[in-house]
Amino acid sequence: MFGRGGILQGLVRMFRPSGEFAGTAPYPKRVWADFNGLFRSGKILCLSHKNTSIDEDGNTVKLHRGMHLTAFMEDEDGDGKRDDLIASGIVEASPEWLRCRGSKWILVIDENGVSHESELRNAAESSG
Repeated sequence: MFGRGGILQGLVRMFRPSGEFAGTAPYPKRVWADFNGLFRSGKILCLSHKNTSIDEDGNTVKLHRGMHLTAFMEDEDGDGKRDDLIASGIVEASPEWLRCRGSKWILVIDENGVSHESELRNAAESSG
């Protein structure tokens, strides 16, 4: 569906409070985003039409310029198992051409692009 990003350097292994592996990401803050809002060949992602977003635990996160975070959206692998889409980068104010559509904040996606969590997990496991 989406092109593979490069292998992330300095991955943070993330675990849910239950101890279950929650994936890897270069930034520990994860917020939900609709990946149908990818623009500019997958280089930017519309994060929110408000000044806040919701993290993976359901908490409200106030967005601001320069914030480093990872966006995620629930997805499934070919066997129907959860395999979220993720992208990391830096939060910026939406450009004018997106603001007219209601967008307030975007994620400028880093060089690793958009990946499924399983791709990052497999890369991390094979490298260490």
